[in-house]
Formats: sequence, structure tokens, C-alpha cells
Amino acid sequence: MSKTENYDFEPLSLGSTGAIVLMVQKTLNSIGYELDSNGVFDEHMDEVVRNFQEHREILPLDGVVGVETMLELDRLFSLPH
Repeated sequence: MSKTENYDFEPLSLGSTGAIVLMVQKTLNSIGYELDSNGVFDEHMDEVVRNFQEHREILPLDGVVGVETMLELDRLFSLPH
């Protein structure tokens, strides 16, 4: 069984809003990306997510915070800073 099969998660993409988007923004900010922490997945966040995916070699490079991208963010955020 893959590590993502039991992960219940609604992907985030351009136009998404809410607390989960805000959490992702804060996480990306904490690891060196620059985003407004406003809970809105806008064009700039799409670009930042694509850059993160490219840097971490997460495919596809689609700007969507899907399961693989979220797991990598969680892994990085869990590391000691």
C-alpha cells in the first residue's frame, strides 16, 4: 500500500481559500518562500508552489498542493529548524 492511499486530503489550487491554504502559506514562509498569509490561493502562491515542487522534484509541476506536495511540506516542517 502506498503512503498516500490513506491520506484524506482535498487538493488545493488556484482559487482555493481557507484555513488549510493559510497553513500551507505559513509553512512555505517558514522554509524561505515569501507569500502573503491571507488564506487565498492566488497566482503568486501558484508560482511559489510550482517553484517548491520543482526544487523538491515533486511531479507533476502543476502548482496544485496535492497529497505528495502536502506530505513533503509536512516532512520539511517537521524537521528541526
